[in-house]
Order: sequence, then C-alpha cells, then structure tokens
Amino acid sequence: MDSKADSERQTTARASSPSRPLDPVELAVWLGFLSTHLKLLRTLDQELVDTEHISMSSFEVLLTVAESPGGRIRMKDIAASLLISRSGLTRIVDELERRGFVKREKCETDARGSDAVLTPEGRKAYRRANKVHLVNLRREFLGKLTDEQLKTLSEIWETLGFARLSSEC
Repeated sequence: MDSKADSERQTTARASSPSRPLDPVELAVWLGFLSTHLKLLRTLDQELVDTEHISMSSFEVLLTVAESPGGRIRMKDIAASLLISRSGLTRIVDELERRGFVKREKCETDARGSDAVLTPEGRKAYRRANKVHLVNLRREFLGKLTDEQLKTLSEIWETLGFARLSSEC
C-alpha cells in the first residue's frame, strides 16, 4: 500500500473521532512535547538566572523590545505576541525598568497607550542574555537534532500554525 494513502487514512481516522482516547503514538507525542517544553524552559530559565540574573519571561520581553524597530514597541503588542496578560507584562516591565533595561514612554501615535523602549543598558543586557540563551538552546535542544529533524519539526510547527514570524531568538 501507498504510505501517503495510509497516512491520510490515519489522519482522517483521528479527525473523525476526536474524543477517543489517545493511541500509544499520540500519547508519546503529547507527553514528549509537554516534557520537552517543561524541561527546556526550566533549563533555559535557570541558566539565564544563574549567569545574567534575568528570568526567561523577562528575557522574552527584552528580546521582543530589542528586536522591534527602533527598540520600541507598544506594551499591548508585547502582551499579545508573548501571550501573557497585561498585568503580568506590567510586573515584568516594572522589573526591567527598575534595572534600567527599558523605560516606558507615551505612545507617539496613541496617547492612551505606552511603549516599552530599550535603553543602552538594556541593549547590553539583551546581548549578554541572548548569547547565554543561544548557547543553551543549542546545547539542550537544537544541537541534539539532525538537520533533517530540524526541518521536519519546522514544517510541523508551520502545519500546526505555530511558526513564529521572527527569525531572531
């Protein structure tokens, strides 16, 4: 039999009975995804805290601001892109502001909103933290996969609609 046809039949069978229990492969995929995500985030967070005294969530905000045009972005856009609440974002930005990494300014196009703006010290902190992040991301995850596996995983994320538009990390 054609393996593509088999695959399509299996996909159709899964879609036709979505509430059925997970089969062993589906369960392994799901638990593997959850376990990998949790362990990787814990490891990356701990390395950032140990070396740069910045949490993963703070690094993600710093990265978002640093990679925005002019190092400036609306607070609501950060929250939306990182899928965090505005109050959660406010707590993170408060800490980054206390450390001198960002400052808040009124939005130039909408006086009701505010922008997070990267400071020169924030740019330095971002560069240091990004180096730590990339080294550990490659050591703990990307470097363990072949080029073919990376390509396949990238295609899977795209199929699922989870591909991120930014090429920076």
